[in-house]
Amino acid sequence: MQSDHFDLNRCIGALSLRFSSRLGAGASQEYHERFQIGVVEWRILCHLAVEPWSNVIAMANSIGLDKSSVSRALSGMEARGLVEMRDAARRKREANLTEAGLALHRQVLPIARAREAALLDGFSDKEFDQLLSFLHRLIINLPKVEEDAQSRADTETETA
Repeated sequence: MQSDHFDLNRCIGALSLRFSSRLGAGASQEYHERFQIGVVEWRILCHLAVEPWSNVIAMANSIGLDKSSVSRALSGMEARGLVEMRDAARRKREANLTEAGLALHRQVLPIARAREAALLDGFSDKEFDQLLSFLHRLIINLPKVEEDAQSRADTETETA
């Protein structure tokens, strides 16, 4: 028999949002106090450290944010001398870390690694690999969630 309530403690969406919000808020506070950057800027630094001269779309997809948030962060980072911008094909702009940006990335990296180590305390290597696998599978399934929502919308439109 199904219950007439939705248990938020067993809801992946609610739990992942609670987790992400708390983790992001803590990181943002620490990074802002220590380095005058937020989580968005940190994610951009990480992305560009691995993929120099990336465009906004690639960064937004990689770090899971909308293009406007990435663009705003890049503007501030460019003003601070952390990134340099150039024009690319099809009216796109690309960004790369400057020496100052690379230096900031190297400063923040040990803090980020320590935060992750504290978060994963008590997890075995096997459990960590399983967790990553599960998270990647959930991300792969996200388009199915959108397709499901669209099929309901289509059905409601047909019956209206």
